Amino acid sequence: MNLPKGITGFRSIKAKELPLMDSIPFKQLSHTFVRELGGEIKGFSKPFSHRNHFSVEYMLRGESYFVFLNCHHPFVAFALRGEEFTFLDIPVMTAKYKQYYTVLTKEYLDTPLSLEHLSSLSKAELEQVSYWKPMTVGEVIFNNWD
Repeated sequence: MNLPKGITGFRSIKAKELPLMDSIPFKQLSHTFVRELGGEIKGFSKPFSHRNHFSVEYMLRGESYFVFLNCHHPFVAFALRGEEFTFLDIPVMTAKYKQYYTVLTKEYLDTPLSLEHLSSLSKAELEQVSYWKPMTVGEVIFNNWD
């Protein structure tokens, strides 16, 4: 799958603003889904200058998990945090979110980045990819580049 233009959150100064996903439904759905599973929401983070995704942190059975939503495209992923984030497949959460978003699998997110993936990105995005040197598709879709 080619990554869509704007996925990184970067654009040239002359380019029009990138569309922004509405965080309110994402936040509300996350609260509902986590409560249904017996979990507890620990925090919600919005994208800022060096992060291109919304993030919900929740606790379930003693583990801390994250749900990410790319701020420009309706792509969701699940992650576990250690020293770095590790993408996960969580079938029960996938079943809930897939009604509203495209849920990306661990296999896809961990796919080594290729030129084919980058073929639709803008020049500004390609410059950022060249600078940050992400190794996987997931590192582009859910980045923390400043």
